[in-house]
Order: sequence, then structure tokens, then C-alpha cells
Amino acid sequence: MVGPKPTDIPPTATVKFLGAGAAACIADLCTFPLDTAKVRLQVHVLG
Repeated sequence: MVGPKPTDIPPTATVKFLGAGAAACIADLCTFPLDTAKVRLQVHVLG
């Protein structure tokens, strides 16, 4: 195989923290509109 070999160095705490933060932001961007629609439908049905 051509090119550098992958290293076995585990990610640092900073990389893990930033990765978790990015994943949380993406998850929130995907679920927030769905949750808003659900709550509006619940209020419309009950109100």
C-alpha cells in the first residue's frame, strides 16, 4: 500500500470533546424541528 501507515495513537481529550460537541449540535439541529412540530400538534389538539 502506498502512503503513510495509520498510527495507533488514540484521540486526545480535546479531540473527543470537540467531536462530542459537534455531534450534539448536529443531533440538536435534526431533532429540534421535529420536537417543535410535535409540541405544536399537541397544543393544537388539546387547546
